[in-house]
Amino acid sequence: MMAVERPRVGVTIGDPAGIGPEILLKALADPALYAVSVPVVFGNAEVLRANRRVAGMDMTIRPIADVAEAKGEAGTVDVIEVGSLTLADFTVGAGNAATGAFSGKCLETAIGRAKTGALRSVVMAPVSKQAQNAGGYKFAGFRETANHMAGCDDTILITLGKDYNLTRVTTHVPLADVPRLCSRDAVLRVIRLTDKGMKAIGLTRPRIGISGLNPHCGEGGLLGREEIEQIIPAIEAARAEGIEALGPYPGDTVFLNMKAGEFDVIISMYHDHGNACIKLVEFGTVFNLLAGAPFPIFTVHHGTAFDIAGKGIAGEKSILHALYAAAGHRVPN
Repeated sequence: MMAVERPRVGVTIGDPAGIGPEILLKALADPALYAVSVPVVFGNAEVLRANRRVAGMDMTIRPIADVAEAKGEAGTVDVIEVGSLTLADFTVGAGNAATGAFSGKCLETAIGRAKTGALRSVVMAPVSKQAQNAGGYKFAGFRETANHMAGCDDTILITLGKDYNLTRVTTHVPLADVPRLCSRDAVLRVIRLTDKGMKAIGLTRPRIGISGLNPHCGEGGLLGREEIEQIIPAIEAARAEGIEALGPYPGDTVFLNMKAGEFDVIISMYHDHGNACIKLVEFGTVFNLLAGAPFPIFTVHHGTAFDIAGKGIAGEKSILHALYAAAGHRVPN
């Protein structure tokens, strides 16, 4: 039988002053990862070598010039050098303009290679928004940065875990603005992008469970009319397009429906409702997918953790799960 070619996955080291290099090395120490992918690191060999002791890993750091040179061999980290950063340019635990410019350039370079088809997908290790802004990448966050680099018109973040997946209609907005922002068009947009994003990671017909906004989904209008006037019409429009949009379901029980296996992903109306649930049961393993991009782009669901950088105690589960997903697989049990 002909061997199946392993997909090449680009992964950045994130902000070199944070935990990114450490957790990446820990994740790349998993030999099973190389059975399903060829990881290609975008970063700095000197930084990675310095982090081998921190991570407790004895791995060969091998600089390469092109994605095609990556061999995908367990025990060897294939790294494409980005820029001319040195260890003298920063202090571990304190990001600055140099580390921000470097981490931004790593992501930009990896996305550029993916746009040519050389990479199946891209994973970004944690970065500092403040450092990146100081370094010239003046965007509000990961989504806005990746949108610009990938040339995306419209995207959302899907939070993925081992058993629970989540998107949100509203994110970082005042709670008082949420009812107004949960319009029919806004809900329909998120349903469409969620369907597209879940299909990009291998689901042919994602089952999307939509949460209500009000207690008991508004009790037929007694506790609010957003479900009747906005959310249900959006669900009906999505179903008319062939999307498996289900609901709305009461916000206090919708995760129980997913636990029972009824959905592949949940859409929450606001940030803290969905995030509180998924972080309670999946904290440490969840990661983010940029849904709507021309190819899968992932990042971890945590920050640079400057306070513990260099101490060897950072956990790698989030980036490990993202690397497997970027190759089209799940972490083996």
